[in-house]
Amino acid sequence: MTEYLIGVDIGTYGTKAVLVDISGKVIGTSYIEYGVLTPKPGWAEQWPEVWFNATVKTIREVLEKTKVNPKDIAGVAISGLYGGSGIPCDREMKPLRPAIIWMDRRATKECAWVRENIGEEEIFKVSGNTIDPYFGYTKILWIKFNEPDIWRRIYKIVTPKDYVIYRLTGEIVIDYSSAGNYGGIFNIHKRTWSDKMLDEMGIPRDYLPDRIVMAKDVVGEITEDGAKLTGLRKGTPVCAGGIDAPVSALSVGAIEDGEIGAMLGTSMCIGIIQDKERLTPKLVNFPYVVDDTKKLYSFAGITTAGACIRYFRDTFGRVEKILSEHTNISAYAILDMEAEKVPPGCNGLIFLPHMSVGERAPWWDEELRSCLIGLTTYHTKAHVYRAMLEGIGYAIRYSLEVAMRVGIPIKRIMLVNGGARSPLWRRIIASITGMDMFYIAESPGAPYGDALLAGVGTGVLKGYETIKEWVKISEVTKPDQYMREVYNEYYKVYLKVYEANKEVFKLLTELTKKYS
Repeated sequence: MTEYLIGVDIGTYGTKAVLVDISGKVIGTSYIEYGVLTPKPGWAEQWPEVWFNATVKTIREVLEKTKVNPKDIAGVAISGLYGGSGIPCDREMKPLRPAIIWMDRRATKECAWVRENIGEEEIFKVSGNTIDPYFGYTKILWIKFNEPDIWRRIYKIVTPKDYVIYRLTGEIVIDYSSAGNYGGIFNIHKRTWSDKMLDEMGIPRDYLPDRIVMAKDVVGEITEDGAKLTGLRKGTPVCAGGIDAPVSALSVGAIEDGEIGAMLGTSMCIGIIQDKERLTPKLVNFPYVVDDTKKLYSFAGITTAGACIRYFRDTFGRVEKILSEHTNISAYAILDMEAEKVPPGCNGLIFLPHMSVGERAPWWDEELRSCLIGLTTYHTKAHVYRAMLEGIGYAIRYSLEVAMRVGIPIKRIMLVNGGARSPLWRRIIASITGMDMFYIAESPGAPYGDALLAGVGTGVLKGYETIKEWVKISEVTKPDQYMREVYNEYYKVYLKVYEANKEVFKLLTELTKKYS
């Protein structure tokens, strides 16, 4: 009998399922898109029913597409987005309000309250993280301070993927990566909830799942109702999975100390695997999804990395888009060809790639914005486009240097997702950082890591290292020595541009609020 595994990732804008065999071959995929609720500027929410419906539909669709017998599915694992506040549920496990997701920035007053009443040093000492609206505990406090009627009715707060797991299995659990991503209420050293922080914040421990498990652990089985909805066999084992970013890092083979899974999509996530506690509040730190009680996942991110490039294409690349329709070459590839003719450093252009107001690790700056410095009448569209590619490269180098300053080794960087398809961009990043870039062309992303976890958890696969056999490196891009020397000089200017404009960004934010 051939055995198969299903991985499902519940993302911010869509849910994807993959069905693979035990050799790692992808047999079928399914994807469903959805949106994010933005009731006010800076707010971002989602109802969990959207996630649940997308999960059951993608599982059913991938089974129907592949014609695989549900009896041959050895196991399923589910990962999910950074769920922010999580979903507050009543005693019947019915959602009381939408989840306040990771990109929501409303909890600024709650951050100020934590700084005043607890302090950044205490939060870091316990959780290995800082104070910022990004973290789930600040969003939980927002519910407590602003929605007392909902707060009183809470029975459990569960993450997006754990809500779906509950609906499919009847089990209430949370994995270590999801618990750690809440931030200040999780003790990263003891790998459990911090009673001290919960008491000081007035968050009842009963609100949180008691059962904290490893990402590979089988946490339950598909119920009769779950089987009817998904098409899976009743009793199919379900593994916990984890936060989508570390599961994505696993999906490209990052399991050793100092290995990095760098996802260059709309947003960029630079996830570094650690075997030791080398902590800095500049990075987000929580348990990894491999050897969860020992390894750490530390990440930095550029919220609008690929979004900058898409913005340029959509706003200034009309000609390239028309050419693309007639030549079957992507508009991005045409823009790359034009940018290839521009020298490194773009004849004196520097771009900061933060095109949404505020940035997470390692900047933790609520007013940080993008800017283009050095523009003259000599510069062309190609100069500006290349400056954007380089600006993201400089930001990646800055993130890596923050990690190296606390002794985190940087051994190998695996690049995946849409932006990584660009040979020019890979060469720019390699030359700016001075490191080889290992490109993985055919990466299904987080669901692939989920499938691996399901295989390890059910015993179908021998261990985590199986991912090294599954993943194929497409190309290794090495730094260009001349470009490296040029970028070393321009990187110094990039750092000065960032430092010199902090006050300007703050003033712009104040004026935007005043006159919008």
